[in-house]
Amino acid sequence: MKVQKSAEKSKTQVRPAGSLPSMNTPQPTKPLLKGCVLIMTIPRADGRARPSAFHPSVFPACVAMWVLAASAALAQTNAPTWDWTTSSPEDQSMSSQKLKAMKEALAARSTSGLLVIRNDQIVCEWYAPGAGATNTHGTASMAKAIVGGVAMAIAITDGRAALDDQAANFIPHWQGDPRKSRITFRQLGSHTSGLADAEDQNLPHEKLSGWQGEFWKRLNPPRDPFTVSRDIAPVLFEPGERYEYSNPGIGMLVYALTAALKDAPQKDIRTLLRERVMRPIGVPDAEWAIGYSQTFIVDGLPLVAAWGGANYTARAVARVGRLMLRQGNWEGKPLLSPEAVRLVTSDAGTHSTCGIGWWSNNTGRCARLPKDAFWGSGAGHQVVLVVPSLKLMAVRNGQALAEISSSAGFNSPIYEWLFEPLIEAVRDRNPPAGAAAR
Repeated sequence: MKVQKSAEKSKTQVRPAGSLPSMNTPQPTKPLLKGCVLIMTIPRADGRARPSAFHPSVFPACVAMWVLAASAALAQTNAPTWDWTTSSPEDQSMSSQKLKAMKEALAARSTSGLLVIRNDQIVCEWYAPGAGATNTHGTASMAKAIVGGVAMAIAITDGRAALDDQAANFIPHWQGDPRKSRITFRQLGSHTSGLADAEDQNLPHEKLSGWQGEFWKRLNPPRDPFTVSRDIAPVLFEPGERYEYSNPGIGMLVYALTAALKDAPQKDIRTLLRERVMRPIGVPDAEWAIGYSQTFIVDGLPLVAAWGGANYTARAVARVGRLMLRQGNWEGKPLLSPEAVRLVTSDAGTHSTCGIGWWSNNTGRCARLPKDAFWGSGAGHQVVLVVPSLKLMAVRNGQALAEISSSAGFNSPIYEWLFEPLIEAVRDRNPPAGAAAR
């Protein structure tokens, strides 16, 4: 995990209004009388208006139909059919005293939000002044998991891409390059592609020069981060040879995924996530935004960043975590295949402990965590942790828990102040019958 200092600095903020206009809840318009015919527009789930004509004699029935249609449209966009409930920690075999001690220690270390859930019950939810349950927070590189990893899981579920497909099948510019032509989706998502990172000795992004500086400026094509990643970022080693963190690698994962969506109903990953995951799991449109609220058109592809630039509420992040914990099933509806979830959240079988954007504990890198645990994390120690065997999840937002001098030590404060105390608070390693199943 690279230490990111400026462009990815996390802070509590409300999603900019209008950044995703297509996600606004459709609003019914006033009926218009034209001659003897009543013309009214009925909102559709996609936000567009559909005109309908009725004779005035059937006006009462029309109004009733319109109300029902409007209600249905609203239900499809924002109204969750399932929501969290709260519980005492003890009722979920956790220690209130230890959770309180963990919360206080985190609060003293620049934490602005903490959410802990076990067995589908909120056992701890706390926000610092100025933050709250409806405020979004920057994810930094946690976006790699909850945006890039989830988008890859959808593509796998739909059969549009597989982890060992060569990305060059979807990136024509790479087809003649002896190294780039062999890079796979798996390698891009697990930081083993060989593509250099847009970082240099932990310098703030605004102080980076050359192509690395251009990557973070997010300029218009052809100096946009996707074109820079595709054409300028060098390949430092043979694909799959070793691990080296790469933001441009995640950029090219998105490039290839978007190309794979050409014949899909949703053409970009923002729309894909909204229609296939976020709305179905009941996340209000106002509680999440991705890609720095930008879309880059490159070679006709609508490209949206997944290496950072997202803003989610803690509960929105937790809903994504719950979907992954339940192997892609949301209240009986399979949104993702169990195999797709396993592939993106487990060790990808490369020279790293990374799945696709998600970090895995398959090898026991955090000794206190069960080996089935996985998490997403970003600069400032933004974290979502999922432990399926314990039916346990946690979301932490804020600034860095401790000063980090190198990327090698990035996870140590997360382990010390969140993962280990959280597991210590679990009294019973066998969740009660009827708890949410993985």
